[in-house]
Amino acid sequence: MSRPILPLAALILLAPAAQAEPFATFNQAALAQGFDLPVVGHGRVLAAGDSATAFSLDLTSEYNTDTTGAETITLDGESAHLTGRYRRGLGGGFEWGAELAAVHVGGGFMDSFIENWHDFFGLPNGGRELAPQDRYQYRYEKNGVVLLDRTEEGWALGDLRVSGGWAASDNLALRAELKLPTGDEDKLTGGNLGGAFWADWALPFDVDSRWSGFVSGGLSLNQKGDVLEDQQETLVPFGSAGAFLRATQKIELGVQLYAHGPLYKDSDLDQLSRNGLQFAFGGRWIEKAWALDIAFQEDLITKSSPDFSVHVGVRLQPQ
Repeated sequence: MSRPILPLAALILLAPAAQAEPFATFNQAALAQGFDLPVVGHGRVLAAGDSATAFSLDLTSEYNTDTTGAETITLDGESAHLTGRYRRGLGGGFEWGAELAAVHVGGGFMDSFIENWHDFFGLPNGGRELAPQDRYQYRYEKNGVVLLDRTEEGWALGDLRVSGGWAASDNLALRAELKLPTGDEDKLTGGNLGGAFWADWALPFDVDSRWSGFVSGGLSLNQKGDVLEDQQETLVPFGSAGAFLRATQKIELGVQLYAHGPLYKDSDLDQLSRNGLQFAFGGRWIEKAWALDIAFQEDLITKSSPDFSVHVGVRLQPQ
């Protein structure tokens, strides 16, 4: 009875599939910037000479404060990531890519809007309405020692990411990424070396189906930086899945999950020791030469991810 299973699995993995284009979303938390959590979901490698260019703006607001035992933490701030991404097919089933963000961190302006957003959808504010509006403070104290205290606002680069991919089949890509320390640890935009290995699989919907989707999974490896160095995890598993519906010729709707293991250890605080799980939902307007994404992201596992992010992306179709 078990013999047909392997051939059936091989047929599923090798079958042509409708191509999903993921939302370029992941955990935008300030304390996650030192970890290589890549944009995933591209189950197909670009053909030789084809290129894909994308630009995005991610506005993220996070508010968390907690005390347990000998630990106290406050995570309160907003960030704006302006990111450019480029991929190019090399032939022979290979492609390369690069990604770099300019990041602004500060108190922001979205607190009042987010409180109204959560009230409208019946979601908890987590005490946000009781905190000072538009404050920027990242502080962590353990056993009476202040281990993190960031209040400096402003612009900085994020970490440069260089990636490569190989087509294991028409709808299965194996990928690797190197995160170079161009970010600023003082502004919590990265600044340490990291890397990731993962697989992107396009779900086997018919090529002409209105549905498309993907499943991805991998492992992130990171050098310890100055941000809570003694408590950073160096190996972090991650995974993602998405489903998209072509509602009309020009409109596509999608939902996406992104999960990862704990980023920090030796803490009783959920903000540091919990797994992360983000849920993104939104739509895409598609033209022949470009596509516009608008998506919102919420934390399904609270405290370990920001409670609100909005993603706006423009993607130039492969040329």
